[in-house]
Amino acid sequence: MESSQKWYHTNIGIATLLVLFFPIGLYLMWKHAHWDNRLKYGITGFWTIFILLGLVSGGSDSKNDQKVTSTQNVTITSPIEPSIVPTLQTIVTTSQSTHNGVFARVVKVVDGDTIKLDTGEVVRYIGIDTPESVDPRKPVQCYAKEASAKNKELVEGKTVELEKDISETDKYRRLLRYIWVGNTLINEYLVREGYAHASSYPPDIKYQDRFTQAQQLARQEQKGLWGVTCATNPTIAPTTGVKQQTITNTNQNQKNTGGYTCDCSKTCPSMSCDEAQFQLKSCGCTARDNDGDGVACDVQCG
Repeated sequence: MESSQKWYHTNIGIATLLVLFFPIGLYLMWKHAHWDNRLKYGITGFWTIFILLGLVSGGSDSKNDQKVTSTQNVTITSPIEPSIVPTLQTIVTTSQSTHNGVFARVVKVVDGDTIKLDTGEVVRYIGIDTPESVDPRKPVQCYAKEASAKNKELVEGKTVELEKDISETDKYRRLLRYIWVGNTLINEYLVREGYAHASSYPPDIKYQDRFTQAQQLARQEQKGLWGVTCATNPTIAPTTGVKQQTITNTNQNQKNTGGYTCDCSKTCPSMSCDEAQFQLKSCGCTARDNDGDGVACDVQCG
């Protein structure tokens, strides 16, 4: 009898179970519901598609979550690389030319701007002059020993790159070259740190603008030979510890040194190169050194 029929066998019970408990409802629908087969197939197809869409959507969300987690992990654990600023101490000299030069090993530093190579050749740095320390004809100039020591620190015992400009050698048959240690131009470095003057010797002027700018900066900062010590003691190296009186620039100064007498009125054509250098360095006759490179009468003696 209809009254004895269990509630989940009724149409209302089966419909309720289809909504709340689909698998059970689907089973009871096909087992006990006297519905049209097209309706049953429609309900079965609807729930099947619904479940499949749910599975696909859930899998996509899971993959996205994994990607986000992976990205976050990479961001968190990725190390931050420190910024590396090249300095002279970190330069590694290689045998691969980067300035169209050749490589050679420095076996001896003669002074602040002259070196000797393992080939036996002597090299004079282009475009700069360091204070004089080894010429017996000239007094030891301020900061000469410091310049030589710095040059020794920079290049002695190292393989350097030698870059040629226009001239091959000077009048003393020394090679004229720019000296590179890695990407550091030693000629420029010595000028920038106050160990050398910038000096122009045409036609070898490739880096002259750089040297001039480096000298201006060193002078503004009063570095090295532009400092107070060398301003008051131009001809004596400060490391000697001997305090010298400033030489007064006067015409017809009767002080005699090396057979020469101070006379700032004398012109370059009327004296030898040695005397011209004496007038400049010992007597302070700066008119003999128009370009300020420390060499008197450049036209005749440069």
